[in-house]
Amino acid sequence: MFGLVACQGKDDAGAKTKAETPAATQDASVPSSDSHAASDFSALVKARPADAEQPNVIIILADDLGWADVGYHGSDIQTPNIDRLADEGMRLERFYATPFCTPTRAALMTGRDPIKLGVAHAVLMAWDNGGVSPEEHFMPESFRDAGYDTAMIGKWHLGHTIEQHTPNARGFDHFYGHFNTDVTYFDHTFAGGHDFQENGDIRDHQDEYATDVHGNQAVRYLENIREKDKPFFMYVPFLAPHSPVQAKEEDIAKYPDRRDTPRAPMKTYAAMVDSMDQAIGEILDTLDEQGIADNTIVLFFTDNGGFYNFGGVNTPLRGGKLETYEGGVRVVSVMRWPDVLPAGTINENVISVLDMLPTLTTAAGVESGHTKSIDGIDRWDAIVGQSTKDRGEPLIFTSNVSEYNKFRYGVLDGQWKLVQIVNHLRRTTTSQTQLFNVWDDPNEKTDLSEKHPDQVERLQAILDARLALHPVGGQFVKIQPHPGWRAPKDYASVVIPADMVLPDMWSGFGDLATQVLQMSYGEKGRIKYE
Repeated sequence: MFGLVACQGKDDAGAKTKAETPAATQDASVPSSDSHAASDFSALVKARPADAEQPNVIIILADDLGWADVGYHGSDIQTPNIDRLADEGMRLERFYATPFCTPTRAALMTGRDPIKLGVAHAVLMAWDNGGVSPEEHFMPESFRDAGYDTAMIGKWHLGHTIEQHTPNARGFDHFYGHFNTDVTYFDHTFAGGHDFQENGDIRDHQDEYATDVHGNQAVRYLENIREKDKPFFMYVPFLAPHSPVQAKEEDIAKYPDRRDTPRAPMKTYAAMVDSMDQAIGEILDTLDEQGIADNTIVLFFTDNGGFYNFGGVNTPLRGGKLETYEGGVRVVSVMRWPDVLPAGTINENVISVLDMLPTLTTAAGVESGHTKSIDGIDRWDAIVGQSTKDRGEPLIFTSNVSEYNKFRYGVLDGQWKLVQIVNHLRRTTTSQTQLFNVWDDPNEKTDLSEKHPDQVERLQAILDARLALHPVGGQFVKIQPHPGWRAPKDYASVVIPADMVLPDMWSGFGDLATQVLQMSYGEKGRIKYE
């Protein structure tokens, strides 16, 4: 069972009893002070009057930020503004995302398992026509329907070919940013095509650093675009510090003790994180200047663990981006809401990116609005200390990037974590299965699969059942484009208008093909996604 503790600063250390929290919490990177029982901690949460104004909501998403790449986790990278959020808010120290980009964003927006959405193994590239189905309900729609002004600034990465897949069609009144991943930071291109726009109109920021533009545009929205008589929902998914590894010279110069190597450009990566932190500071300062910081929920997290080959560090957690070890899926996260949440606290309840739609809508007092069953769980009680119950539902992680025949799986349920690697070779298939007690061994050093075969079988059955209902398929990453593909000159100019797209999704090759598959493969023949 996980709980909540007060944090007196990143250098403080103290003890917890095993009954309150996993014995190895300190070993997991989180120096913490004396523990408080959750019932006591909940008394620190500030009560809101019934007639209180609805809070503003800002979600800030980093891209490929490592667990150990923020100041409050001991990094030498200068992150005073992220650290400020931690000092003034609550560190969510057991926050889980997915192993990589698109699935995390899909889970955040819908509250639904990316396996069900058909994007669990997807990194949507410029040459991909797919995206999250237009039938899915997105989080900004919930807030817009409740009267919020909604905006997004930054990287989308959830579909771009048809109008129905774009941010303005998914609940955002205002969009300033990029459709694609891996966009260059100074000329803002992917595969040679320009990718910077405002609500469908091309915007030229040649030679301006993308992270600076994101920060400036977020401030512009807060100051000049939003309707001041409405609460607002703003989503700011930075490109940084995702590749390409590019930064401003003045930021690179701040890190003389780091160096770039072909395998790990640590110096430039640090400058990218530093620049993102500066942009976050501009947003926080604007909230202060407008006198709205106290009633604004700010959630900061990253979409997956850091990628060592591009400079990210996840120490002491094992693994990183693309992997289902903790270093790939347990991510840096902070929530600040001065009107409600006590400052300088650590929350060690398991919380998932899947949970954000029901949790944030509950916090803001708006209807979630989803029409399909969701996999996210309302964890607001766990955040404010009114509950230390385990999440109750297992979390399942999947990845096959970028080795097409090697699949990585993970199942987290309570203290137990199953990690499985299945490698489909040309003539054989090999499988490696490991079991960890992440309460006692958060860094996954000791494989307990032989000591606890019952737990292996139980978690394996959970994974098998999920994959049987939703077989590995849907949208897959295609690192190389289709033969003959060419990039558009500008991605904003080639979106197919909604009135030129059929309203319904094609059902595939029909019932006969589905029947044949089900007769041949049983449950694994289900090829439609929910």
